[in-house]
Amino acid sequence: MSLEEYKEKNGVTPFDLINPKSPRSPEDLKKERMSICNACPELIKLTTQCKQCHCIMYLKTTLQEAKCPLGKW
Repeated sequence: MSLEEYKEKNGVTPFDLINPKSPRSPEDLKKERMSICNACPELIKLTTQCKQCHCIMYLKTTLQEAKCPLGKW
């Protein structure tokens, strides 16, 4: 999967985590997203990694432009 395809599916790329100009999610949005992820069978709870996008979700939820590859948020 190319970086462009990844961004289309996920709304962000891993590089957005280190970009200080990438908008960050407010605390309540991060909590809401993680709540949805924690109830999802695609989450590997030990690592908080998604089986679909392979992202570490406690990090991905901090990016305002991020989206769930399953459309849950």
